[in-house]
Amino acid sequence: MEVKEDSTKLTSDKITRFVERLKKIGIDVKLSGNFPWVYIDEICGKRVTETFAGNWGFTLIFLPGRMDSPPSEFTDITEIFKLIRKYANEK
Repeated sequence: MEVKEDSTKLTSDKITRFVERLKKIGIDVKLSGNFPWVYIDEICGKRVTETFAGNWGFTLIFLPGRMDSPPSEFTDITEIFKLIRKYANEK
């Protein structure tokens, strides 16, 4: 019998990889969550005020609802990087 990783773990690994890669290029990102949403709270120490794909904050990704659901994708990678560039370039 094949052991499969659950989708929550795979999605979590994707988020961790994203944050660590940004950190390598000098961009510190802080996230928060309220199941199933994962929000970008801060970029380079600046509080994110925009909302996207949710009522409260800028949604990075949605966590899967069930263990056997497929891993989640980022909400809109283009919009995410526009936001990151905006906050990373602010003085």
